[in-house]
Amino acid sequence: MSLDDASDAGERLSKRVAAQLSCSRREAEQLIAQGAVTVDGLAATLPQQRVAPEQRVAVATGARPQALPPATLLVHKPAGVDCLASGFWAQLRRDADDALHGRPALPGLFMGQRCVAPLATEESGLVVFTQVAGVARRLHDDAPLVEHEFSIDVAGPVEAAMLQRLRPARASINRQSPERTGLRVVMHGPEPGQIGALCRAVGLAPEALKRLRIGRLPLAGLAPGQWRCLRVHERF
Repeated sequence: MSLDDASDAGERLSKRVAAQLSCSRREAEQLIAQGAVTVDGLAATLPQQRVAPEQRVAVATGARPQALPPATLLVHKPAGVDCLASGFWAQLRRDADDALHGRPALPGLFMGQRCVAPLATEESGLVVFTQVAGVARRLHDDAPLVEHEFSIDVAGPVEAAMLQRLRPARASINRQSPERTGLRVVMHGPEPGQIGALCRAVGLAPEALKRLRIGRLPLAGLAPGQWRCLRVHERF
């Protein structure tokens, strides 16, 4: 028995399902991802969940393991929320306008999702999670080729000449008052927190920073705390 399976809390759910059905662990994980497995009558969505010997694990009658198509999820992350923390998805809700775009609402939609365009906790706006290797390569490995657009509110007035000091980002003034200036900032492949750090380095004080666009895909249509699936025809 491996260290992974030896535990006072029982064994992995995927191992129990595999033993009950005489199938592979991968097939067991697929059944869990499909929402076909319950533990003591409650839906079980995590293959790594530990189950005790006395707990009842059941698989829906007629369920057959099958690979689910990988998905990419677009999220409007609110400021103050850590997009890499456990429990992140529990704080969100679907976009009311057909967020699934034809995909089934199954637990596997969230399994193995990789955040390939994160934001710092204090920032808000468009964040991308994906199970799709091509999207991950585009937004992570090829990040310097992808343009990101931000809206930033900074305290006080800003002189146009100061914006030149934000390079390699390109910045322009959208609106201005004695108390606050709204900036549009564009940069290729920024790291989380990098735009805010550039502003502070030149003496600007960001009060709010929101990512509006990644490549060709805008945040438009998603309210704070909402998510939706990437549509088939959409590309970054």
